[in-house]
Amino acid sequence: MADQIEILADGVAKAACAACGTVVDVSNQPPLSVMVCPKCQAKFMVPGKIGQFLLLKCLGKGGMGATYKALDKILKRNVAIKIMHRGMGDDAVLTESFFSEARSLASLNHPNIVQIYTLGDEKGQPFIVMEFLAGGQMDRLFTREQPMDEIRALDIAIDVAEALKATSDIGMTHGDVKPANILLNHEGTPKLVDFGIARFAEMKHAAGPMGTPYYLAPEQARHEPLDCRADIYSLGASLFHALAGRPPFEGTNVDEVVAARLTPPVPDLFDYRPDLCSDTLNIVEKMMQIAPDDRYQTYYDLLVDLAVAHKAAGKRALETYMAAQQTQEAQGSAVPEEAPVTEENFPESASPQTSPRPEKSHASAKPAPRHPASYQPPPPKGGLFGWMRKKP
Repeated sequence: MADQIEILADGVAKAACAACGTVVDVSNQPPLSVMVCPKCQAKFMVPGKIGQFLLLKCLGKGGMGATYKALDKILKRNVAIKIMHRGMGDDAVLTESFFSEARSLASLNHPNIVQIYTLGDEKGQPFIVMEFLAGGQMDRLFTREQPMDEIRALDIAIDVAEALKATSDIGMTHGDVKPANILLNHEGTPKLVDFGIARFAEMKHAAGPMGTPYYLAPEQARHEPLDCRADIYSLGASLFHALAGRPPFEGTNVDEVVAARLTPPVPDLFDYRPDLCSDTLNIVEKMMQIAPDDRYQTYYDLLVDLAVAHKAAGKRALETYMAAQQTQEAQGSAVPEEAPVTEENFPESASPQTSPRPEKSHASAKPAPRHPASYQPPPPKGGLFGWMRKKP
């Protein structure tokens, strides 16, 4: 019933239960409310109409509004529609700023930025219509028990950094980079959504830091001016969460979580994933430095190091695989085929021997710096950093 108060939509006469397909009369039900199917007892949302869009399912809510999966009744395709609270529509300056940034974003047509189809205003509620991404959110790809694979995490980080670079080039910052704002399409390609939402929220509600506490940059918590380095910090915190299976900062309340990032030391990913390449550990640590001047200063520098780490992780994965193959072959050929083995002539020395797994060294709490001061990254060839990695 909360949707009924927050978002205004026109009602519909009938709706099909998502679980069993039974068509139900919903003419007397408030649009966007939840009802129980009389046949299978499953709960489903009563659809509502905003212009030409039929709202089918609530995908998420936030301080600015709600996002729905919807059907474009004219073009006959699924879309995602983010509808802002009516309070935003009352602020003409805020609404125009919001639409202006959305238009700039739509002009980019970047493969790692959600595609915006149209903008509108219905019943005093500004809304954005964008492509529907069926692959879900990045934060559903890992858990505490099962953190994300290193190569996959670096793949996503490179794609998101390229998206952020494209927006930074036209003077935009995101303000709320987090795993929940990194969505995947049906092919698994990550796309960044909700650009500028945190900043617009801060324009509307000046008290308290805006953004998500687990990932916001220290300067964002202090209400200081933001640039690309704040988004780099948030991307680093998101990468930390994916690889460690837990956020970089935790606490009993929001204030504790926010305050934890304001004082050293920076959380060490090595404490949770000592198996990661030193390149990856060093990158995350540099991205999450407290002072913006101590982080990566440009996306170019970040992308070069991410590509180097991706290559190193891929090389090590290949070496591990080849070593396992050689071990299997050695075990299979320990006894020659031309010497039949019986219980009487089987020597102990013929038993296949495997080397014990080497123990991980904990002599150093942190990996050594990755490159000497004289290191110069290779120049890009044939496109921005794509040449340095191959997607699975």
